[in-house]
Amino acid sequence: MKLPKLELSMQKKTCKPAMFGRLWHAGRRSLNLDHTPAHQFACSQWQTTLQPSTSYLIYRWLLFTGVLATGLASFACQRLPSRYEGPPVEINYFKWFIYFTNWGFMLIALQSGLALAVVIRYRSQKFFSTCCDDDDALMPRRPRTPLLCRAYWLAQNVATDLAFVITLIYWTLVHNPKIHDINALNLLVHGANSAVMVCELLVTAQPVRAAHALYGVGAGVAYGVFSAVYWALGGTDRFGLPAIYPALNWNQPGSAFGFVALCAVVLLVAHALATILAALRTRVASRLRPRPHADRLALPSH
Repeated sequence: MKLPKLELSMQKKTCKPAMFGRLWHAGRRSLNLDHTPAHQFACSQWQTTLQPSTSYLIYRWLLFTGVLATGLASFACQRLPSRYEGPPVEINYFKWFIYFTNWGFMLIALQSGLALAVVIRYRSQKFFSTCCDDDDALMPRRPRTPLLCRAYWLAQNVATDLAFVITLIYWTLVHNPKIHDINALNLLVHGANSAVMVCELLVTAQPVRAAHALYGVGAGVAYGVFSAVYWALGGTDRFGLPAIYPALNWNQPGSAFGFVALCAVVLLVAHALATILAALRTRVASRLRPRPHADRLALPSH
């Protein structure tokens, strides 16, 4: 039996809003920072218990103190390069905050501090519970992930993407052997930053969602906007030049916009790499160390 043309047209009109509604809700669900079970943020992928292990707590303390000490040393030990031959320049320590490298390193310090706080919180609980697992059919709605865990997850996503991009862009486009010294501190902030975040991807238990690449891209675009505003207000780099980075010179807006767009693309690629590493980690862990709670600790749930 054929339906009248009027009924067919009405079905098409009602199907389109429903389809767009499902796509909108799916997009929001993939972009949010809720994850079950929440205690996964406090555990290592390689531990055998559900409660945060002592070895993982020690790892978190060592990482946080190391990153914090490196950041403080980077701020306190500012000096002109040994090969600098320009006019005399007075060091302005507060210009440390205008560089993208230091933005990325501050995010690493933030995420390592939040990760430590998450572990301490869950270890201090007297009754450790996993009542928010995916298979809990008695609860009509899952409780929201604690704000501390969501902040840590966001910081780790952005810090990971920025670390990869900072290392790549610095050694390919920014580093000038005639100006920049290659010393321990330079290697720590432009090389060890990525090594630390790779280690984090291999050790931690929380997943990496592909849609969260937008957060890293947003941070990169925010820095581009900051550099443009800083330039418009007459700000200079530590040598007194109008551009923070030669490639990000807003006196040439076309090349500056192109550099920001390039960084956004590289940030997407960096997040894709992080997603692949996290997926490989969970697969290897599930095969090498099978355990009764592997589905609760190793597999991501959305």
